[in-house]
Amino acid sequence: MKKTFLLMACLPSLALSQEQPGNGETPDPDPGPEATPQLTGSLRFTNRDQLSGNPGGIDEAGNLKWQAEFLHQAIPVKPSAILEMRLQGGPQPKPVEGHQALLLLTNGDTLRGQLDALDEEHVTLKTWYAGDLKVRRTMASDLEIQRSHRTLYSGPEDFDSWVIEGEKNAWKLENGLLASSKGAGIAREIQTPERCHIQFDLSWQSSLRFRVLLLSDDGETTQPDNCYDLVCQRRFVYLRKRWVSRAAGGSKIIGQANIAELAEKEKVRFEFYIDRTTGTIALYIDGRQAQVWTDESPQAGDFGNWLHFISEDYYPVRISRIRVNPWKGDLPETVQLAEEDTESEEMEGQKIRLQNGDVVVGDVGLIEGGVLAVDTEFCKMKIPVDRMRTIDLSEGDYEEPIRKKGDVRAWLREGGRITFRLDSFANDTLKGYSQTFGDVEFKLSAFSRLEFNIYNEDLDSLRGTGNW
Repeated sequence: MKKTFLLMACLPSLALSQEQPGNGETPDPDPGPEATPQLTGSLRFTNRDQLSGNPGGIDEAGNLKWQAEFLHQAIPVKPSAILEMRLQGGPQPKPVEGHQALLLLTNGDTLRGQLDALDEEHVTLKTWYAGDLKVRRTMASDLEIQRSHRTLYSGPEDFDSWVIEGEKNAWKLENGLLASSKGAGIAREIQTPERCHIQFDLSWQSSLRFRVLLLSDDGETTQPDNCYDLVCQRRFVYLRKRWVSRAAGGSKIIGQANIAELAEKEKVRFEFYIDRTTGTIALYIDGRQAQVWTDESPQAGDFGNWLHFISEDYYPVRISRIRVNPWKGDLPETVQLAEEDTESEEMEGQKIRLQNGDVVVGDVGLIEGGVLAVDTEFCKMKIPVDRMRTIDLSEGDYEEPIRKKGDVRAWLREGGRITFRLDSFANDTLKGYSQTFGDVEFKLSAFSRLEFNIYNEDLDSLRGTGNW
């Protein structure tokens, strides 16, 4: 009784279940030096409390078993009291050759893997974290293919890895995107090679006023000594270089551009292709080449690897789907939309847009050896999957999965999220169900965090979610 009383005294505000843990529920022993690093993390509760430790599974009553060094034995915690569980450690996959597919679902989830099959009923992805995921076609809205064999960064996921310059509450991470509410900067260091490809989605309301700093040498300030500074003021943008080299330094405008999309839309995708050696900085907006600038003195300055997003007061922005990859040096052709799309709309079949902007429409067949068979109106074709850019899945009816009690929202470390009913987990595996892909067993180490009670709107303020 004394031990139980002391435990409750140390944790007065934790919402523990009434059921006492069994005598045999003790934390796993510390792994040896050759063992896989143990999963560790923390629980964040709906009453704002936090508890570090590591997960021990789910008991027969449906409570989460949580282990910590200062606890004599694992404690059961009611899922209704948990806001989120953060995770780190555990086994991670080795980089794989070939393409990476991003499958956007109708409920906003994003799955990652390699495209293995595509037909009228299903889209199948091969994944390291869940094996083959066979997704119902009616619950998928878009499919994007990435050619790069290596992703240097994909996010945002972990808010703690970002540095805020200004008021700390000016930026927050919500539902996989960075959102600003005031004028301030947020930055992250991402190690990049001499040639890199940086891309992200940017959304705003009414009028755009925004800056992005590339290759900065200091993440603690919005005015670093060395950086490329892209300033956006509605449809007008200009690129400025700031540098300090030994005792000399300076600032100059490298170039400017007038970009119609920034005045006509409220969401676009920015893409930068950067070559530090030649000084090339190419800007693409929604797949269209907006401007190619050249720094005539690329060696002047001591540039770093910080990426900054800087908002202004009264002009909030949201940033998502950030990806940084190596770049081979060849600029992609501009995707021509209007004329090609008019012709393709009149043709029947699956619309596939290639990396060079061409569009193929036809009936898709099997994927063998990374090559997709397509039967078009004119001929039969075999298209390497990594030559594709997007596959339009918008034809036909859409469905959204039914919300289930016990659903969690799990965020992948490599980017993306998955919503499913949490059924059980033990050791390093987690089992769940969704109408989207059925029963699946996941590797727990694939996730950076799991959100609980995701349909409780009263908890949205704690998660940082909400409207503009």
